[in-house]
Amino acid sequence: MGQGKVDELNSWKRFTEALNKVLKKLRKSWKKPADLMGKIVYKFLILGTFLFLFVPILFALSMAFDTRKIMAFFPPKGFTLDWFRVFLDYTPFIEGLKNSLLIASIVTVVSLFIGVLCSLALVRSDFRGKGFLNTLILSPIVVPGVITGAALLTMLYGNLRQFNALPNIIIGHTILAMPYVVRTVSASLVGFNRTLEEAAQSLGANEITTFFKVTLPIIKPGIVAGAVFAFSISWGDVNLAAFLTDAYTTTFPVALMGYMRYYSNPAVAAASAFLMGITAILMIVIEKTIGFEKFVGLW
Repeated sequence: MGQGKVDELNSWKRFTEALNKVLKKLRKSWKKPADLMGKIVYKFLILGTFLFLFVPILFALSMAFDTRKIMAFFPPKGFTLDWFRVFLDYTPFIEGLKNSLLIASIVTVVSLFIGVLCSLALVRSDFRGKGFLNTLILSPIVVPGVITGAALLTMLYGNLRQFNALPNIIIGHTILAMPYVVRTVSASLVGFNRTLEEAAQSLGANEITTFFKVTLPIIKPGIVAGAVFAFSISWGDVNLAAFLTDAYTTTFPVALMGYMRYYSNPAVAAASAFLMGITAILMIVIEKTIGFEKFVGLW
């Protein structure tokens, strides 16, 4: 009887081993189609994202060369450069480009200066009201730009009697850009190894030298990212600038929106193509001369 039980257990063991081998083979056979399907879905998502981002840009670029006098359906019916001449000859566009470039540059510098200081205070210090200050700085992210613009219009024009549109727009755009600078720089400071600063100071460097020689190069990627955010937000803002511009000082997005109220021709597409071309040339120059990694401080 004991030998029979042993034989039965051995046979059961052999059966389970054979079953496991079969199951492993089935898993391998199922895994290959699953992996293949996963790769197909992954590539499909990448292609779909690429098309979603770049097809509208290609449509806008193509319509900039259309010979028709209205923004008609794709594809364009001919090729012409006349709409670029219309864009360059339209004074509000050129003045808006100059103002937007000036405002965005000033806003970037001011936002970086204030944002880096606020980030250092919020990350490295513990004081009463720290949470409230952090919430106050980040509030423009959640508050609609229309509300911020209306509030600044009332305060600057109504209460303070500041009728110069240029500083008003700079103030408004700085408020909008500050949260992004603080977030990106704070993210760089959170993982910062303070022993590097202590080592520099132990070798005789003062706090200012330590900041510029040690701290600043390490948090440079966060600063560059904050600068890009600040410049792009100021450059493309419409909601707030629409409240603060006047007849003498306007920004390019506001001028573009005003043009579209009265005209519906491919000059708008030509303006977009012109700016995309300038951006592409700038990126190529940076890549060929400095390199993107070195430019943002990643290498």
